[in-house]
Amino acid sequence: MPLRYPARMSNDAYIHNGEINDYVRRNLAEQAAAKAYACKNLITRIRTEQPFCFSLHTALELYAIERPAHCKLPSSDFYITVRKQQHRSSIRNVSYQTWSQPYETYAFPNGLVCMHPIDTWIQYAQHLSLTELVVLGEAIIRRFGYSIDSFRYKLTAFHRVTGRKRCEEALKLMQQSDSVQETRARLALLRFGLSNPVMHYSITNPQGNTYIVDMAYPDRKVAIEYDGDHHRRFRNQYVRDQRKRRELRALGWIVIEVFAEDLKNEAGQRAFANNVASALQVPLIGTPQKQFCALVDPKLRVNARRGERRRYNAHAGKRP
Repeated sequence: MPLRYPARMSNDAYIHNGEINDYVRRNLAEQAAAKAYACKNLITRIRTEQPFCFSLHTALELYAIERPAHCKLPSSDFYITVRKQQHRSSIRNVSYQTWSQPYETYAFPNGLVCMHPIDTWIQYAQHLSLTELVVLGEAIIRRFGYSIDSFRYKLTAFHRVTGRKRCEEALKLMQQSDSVQETRARLALLRFGLSNPVMHYSITNPQGNTYIVDMAYPDRKVAIEYDGDHHRRFRNQYVRDQRKRRELRALGWIVIEVFAEDLKNEAGQRAFANNVASALQVPLIGTPQKQFCALVDPKLRVNARRGERRRYNAHAGKRP
């Protein structure tokens, strides 16, 4: 599957937060350049002719994609994947992963070789919660423009993947989003029993001016906007946001603002969901609707990975 680097997002979601998204992209690009320089230096210390590729956190940094939160990976400066255990080298601050799956790689013009973004997502499945796997998947979609079917197609090529069930459930929840925090906010609403909001909903006033909100429940005229530090850092963007929300409230909309602090833990997420439920004038159930119950399924937690590994070893004829 060819790797695509869209110059800009083509959907309207990019436009309504364009200044902020440009800043985020520039920041990630600077981090990617710094990591590429460090990786080039590392290669000079690796004394092996066996093939390897940068993967996991290192791959995401080189691709200029945000790292997921609450990852169970051991801390390291670099992550490298090899196909056979004997291909590993002993280098400080390098975490080697042995993966025999038929993963694809991408070679940057500077010679660095990375695992393909979707294959990287699949490899992360054993280290991430379902929520963060969705967050990462949507970040990859935002970066490269892949379709959900592209993820499904890649997943079918892998056999006995640890975390496959999490991947399958994540694909049911993934869609286009504007930021990692926007994804987390949406999933928090689903986790506590609310229905799926409409993403990037357009609202037009009588004068013909159109405003796009991050999330909305149009039938109840409730809009939800994520406010990060970037929104206050850029004065013009901040003023536009405030004018938009003032106009929407004048049109009879309830506008709820959500902040990073609201999404840090379960209590904050519940309070945020309760605030939205109150605006919708519906009770907060506290548990997901049937189609979203995977979000709280204990069998899909990362700490269930031991059971996944036992099933993998049993299928492969290995001792646990």
